Amino acid sequence: MNSQPTTPGQTRLLELLEQWGLPKDAIAGLVGRHTLVRYPKRSPLFLQGSPADVVFGVFNGLVKVYCPGADGNRILVHLAGPGDLIGYADFLDGNRQRSQMFEAHALTSCSVALFTRQHVLKMLRGLDQSVLLKLLESLNGFWSALLHRYAVFLSMSLRERLQMVLADLGARFGVNDARGIMLTPELAQEELAEMIGSSRPMVSKLLSEMAERSMIACQGRRYILVRGSGLDLTPQWLLPTAPRPQGEGSGLDAVLRLNGAIPSRSMGIHESPVGRAERAA
Repeated sequence: MNSQPTTPGQTRLLELLEQWGLPKDAIAGLVGRHTLVRYPKRSPLFLQGSPADVVFGVFNGLVKVYCPGADGNRILVHLAGPGDLIGYADFLDGNRQRSQMFEAHALTSCSVALFTRQHVLKMLRGLDQSVLLKLLESLNGFWSALLHRYAVFLSMSLRERLQMVLADLGARFGVNDARGIMLTPELAQEELAEMIGSSRPMVSKLLSEMAERSMIACQGRRYILVRGSGLDLTPQWLLPTAPRPQGEGSGLDAVLRLNGAIPSRSMGIHESPVGRAERAA
């Protein structure tokens, strides 16, 4: 179990757990006891309602995490990469058993570490109270950031959602290119549509408009975020900030407004007429 060679994903997971405040000996005891499973491309890792008795740590490859809907549609809520944890969100089913809230499928061939919840709980019981409080504070910050992200996401037009998704993918999975930042995942328009809660024709229209504005370029099935478009910047604009003087913008949103990519408005809950028209479409 613990004889596997260290991968960038494993290294990133170790750093994440350390940032959360876990002692190094606890991290070593946790990560050192895992079962490494290899999943081929497009294979399911877990389905909604399946037993939530393990947590998944992605060491290599990419995994799509979906929220299935009652009507058969689904939203792609997260594209997990090396170092990301998935499968921790659960609910109590009718038999009072913990079950998976979402479902996950391999976008590429991937290697995933499985940690049993029993072992995780055993590790947590052995921690000092001060360490547990620090961990709780870190987890509260983690969940708060997710909640804020999705609240901001819901206030956006479809164009803004797509720009946010592309900028986030560039920050997480992009590599430098002569023209800007190339996204390493090969994502179909259907998958981008699942990420923003839209249709494939709408995504195709928005991508064409962004290409006409020289914000993106294509190389095969990969997208390039053109340098200077604003999409090639880390999307720190999603985080809450102190009030700014009127007319002053920050980072990505200021550059996007300069290029006419998003309307000149705050990132609050008010939606522009363009956004309302796109949402109606």
